[in-house]
Amino acid sequence: MSTSMAKVEMEHYNFVENGEFVCIGTDVKINPFKNLLEMIAFYHGIAERNDPDELDAFLDNEFSKSKDKYPKLVNAEDIDDFIIQSIADSLFKNNSQSNNEAWMDFDVEKMEEVLRNKFFEEYNRKIVHRSGSFQDRKFLYEEDGVKVYEWEGDYTPDLSGVHSFPRDYGLLELYTYTKLQAQAACALSDDRTNMMWYLWCFHDVIEQLYEFRFYDCVGTVYQKYGKEWFAHSKVRGTTFEPILFKWAAYAIHAAHHSETVEARKLKHDLVDLLSEFVLSAALTEKMSLEAEIALWLKNAIVHFDDEQDTLLQDRIAGLEHENYQLKKDYETLQKNYETLRVQIEDLQEDHTRTDDEKIDAILKRIYTFMPEDISFDQDAYRLADIWERFSPATQKDIRTSLALYEKMKTPDLAALVFVSSLEREMKRNFFEPFKNSAAFKRIKNKFCPNKNLLDVHRALAEIDRHPTLGNIPFIKKAILSQQSKRDSAVVAAFAQFLGKDREAFCSICDAVEKYRLGTKKYTVVKLRNGLAHGDEAVKEGCDERCYHDLMKMFYEPPIQIMFSIIAHSKK
Repeated sequence: MSTSMAKVEMEHYNFVENGEFVCIGTDVKINPFKNLLEMIAFYHGIAERNDPDELDAFLDNEFSKSKDKYPKLVNAEDIDDFIIQSIADSLFKNNSQSNNEAWMDFDVEKMEEVLRNKFFEEYNRKIVHRSGSFQDRKFLYEEDGVKVYEWEGDYTPDLSGVHSFPRDYGLLELYTYTKLQAQAACALSDDRTNMMWYLWCFHDVIEQLYEFRFYDCVGTVYQKYGKEWFAHSKVRGTTFEPILFKWAAYAIHAAHHSETVEARKLKHDLVDLLSEFVLSAALTEKMSLEAEIALWLKNAIVHFDDEQDTLLQDRIAGLEHENYQLKKDYETLQKNYETLRVQIEDLQEDHTRTDDEKIDAILKRIYTFMPEDISFDQDAYRLADIWERFSPATQKDIRTSLALYEKMKTPDLAALVFVSSLEREMKRNFFEPFKNSAAFKRIKNKFCPNKNLLDVHRALAEIDRHPTLGNIPFIKKAILSQQSKRDSAVVAAFAQFLGKDREAFCSICDAVEKYRLGTKKYTVVKLRNGLAHGDEAVKEGCDERCYHDLMKMFYEPPIQIMFSIIAHSKK
């Protein structure tokens, strides 16, 4: 195992059976804390310092380069066992921690002082700290067997209800640990989140996070990594595991509750999740519970805006971790190609999505459909010199595009995948480096009075947005215009940031704007937008000649646009 590995082998154990929590005895090897207060205060200290090295050592200590600096941080697998056991300890009266008096022996006032920090805001709203805290409260009424008391204290309770547990400070270990994991995951990169994924999605802790409404940590992770982080397995050899689609649906609803992602986008993500599930299930030999899972996902879409949470009420009996191999031989692909086409056409006609959102969703359907292990000769396409400098996603796009064209004879879909690689490499090599640069951070005034320049200005100025292919010709005009640079400090900073590579960047922009493809003489932008919208004329016009012209523009002299991007990269 290494830090760069995307998948490792692990054994799974259940602590939920048929929707009921089962008390388990995990083998807790290491717990570096003498009591609950010490653990909570220590992890809160890490959160407050927000030091990337310390967060890295916390998230996956075994493979952290910084682990020797933080001796109290132990391997994630060991502390995960303790966290899982702490869930059971919170839920049952007779448990390992009630028999371990030292763990609950601490200064309650000091604990309450720590919990007043903003880090614990969601915990305070949803969990009663101590069961005895209700003894002196005024009893108001009882409804459906639930006793309602007058509320007093430092915290405003969640109106959806609060939980009280047999053990004081129930689930505090789980809340603190997973919230800090979410903070670390967002500060670091995806390859450092493997051990966290195993706890959440392989050992199913996300079900407890969702059931007890700890939405913020899940929503935070979703905001950075999206539904794919939850729905795609990191376990070696796993191709398609249906239960992960359930966890992804939980994550989408958690992000909705926490308001970390726009509701419109989240509903699209649920629709996409169902479509990707249907497409994957069609590529399996035979799948148990296929209809039940599809119906559950449909209900999650239908009841997305309901105040009452139906996801937990609607259980799927017998759904467990099970890996299905997807058949992606030529015969199976041909048989299910029509399903892919129908889904893409539905996306193209979806007027609630932007062009970028349509293209992103279409690409994910294609990735689900096509094999991952596509053979590819770099030398045949003159890419050997720059292949390793492409992002893994671009390498995948190139392989997938060529396979779509050669195996499925679909130049329109193959071209759309190819064009996405151009947009991504422009972002990676020019726009992302600019937004991470000192020049960008020095910009004090990000106001632009010129309405005609506003779209370019915002694309360059906003952190969570990057220019599209449609913006690129206008960016060239802006950085060559003295008036535009006076109107926008961001445009001026980008022009200065390009330095000696400004001329080469402008040549790339010229190619995007002026190079013509196929007998219909489409520009790259016209081709991209037409395919995203499902324009029948563009789809028909994107024939073999158009696809070959696109490949020439990308990789052959005199344009060789992808070579120019890499050669003049600002990374």
